[in-house]
Amino acid sequence: MFTFFLYRYWADFDTDYFAAGTYRYAFRGTIHGDGPRDGTLCVSKVFKRRYAKYFDKTFRPDHAASMKAQQYAETFTENVLPSLQNMISTSKIEFVIPLIAKIDSLSHFKVLGLFPVNEDTTYLAPTEYVAIEPFLHGKYEKFNSNSGYEDTTATLMNAFSHWTWEASGYRYLVCDIQGVENESKYTLTDPCIHSVGRKYGGTDLGVIGMEKFFEGHDCNVMCETLDLENPMRDVEPCDVRSRNTTYNFQLDDRELYRARQGRSRYIVPEDPIF
Repeated sequence: MFTFFLYRYWADFDTDYFAAGTYRYAFRGTIHGDGPRDGTLCVSKVFKRRYAKYFDKTFRPDHAASMKAQQYAETFTENVLPSLQNMISTSKIEFVIPLIAKIDSLSHFKVLGLFPVNEDTTYLAPTEYVAIEPFLHGKYEKFNSNSGYEDTTATLMNAFSHWTWEASGYRYLVCDIQGVENESKYTLTDPCIHSVGRKYGGTDLGVIGMEKFFEGHDCNVMCETLDLENPMRDVEPCDVRSRNTTYNFQLDDRELYRARQGRSRYIVPEDPIF
């Protein structure tokens, strides 16, 4: 059972997670309760036990990144997409904003689906946090990562990432873009944001992440149409471009030092466009 603002919900989930990352498990389920999400399919993202209680270091930065990414998506949809309509049919880009819930009790009837009648704390315990997101219908794809990988066929998503960096005055870069494309809309989830001040948690690699993105980025026709410049177009690309999300602890000491200092010969913040 969890409470979100004025609404009180409980949720059924599958007995086994369908995906697992470095920090979290993901379970399919259904939300029930007295709020507007009653009866909707969802995905619950549960931090592994060692990370679950650290709200400020886990859920808060993730939620803030989703909010920031959605702000850029709204601006891009309104101000930029119309100029690309001769090339694409996409009319909207949006990021899912997760509900962040603190568990105040575990059901004695159902916890993560078909567990035994008594309270089960295999994956959750009272006072821990979970993120509840709508279930995305369609083919789930990863369009780029936060460390240089990009699907070169995902021209719009890669151009969007590039645009966020330029629109922000080279202060932020939305990446690790993944989700589904249905008809004329992209619905996206779990973005990473690289920021000069490293505000967005363990996947915010700062200027190092920006460098890694541009090392692996091939400007496409949409980047050219939007007059976007790659600050590292003359730099030899790195050999390893991880498709998986990269965390700060995976940087080497030199990279981590430069990230903390915000030092890059290629990234010099300016006044933002938006």
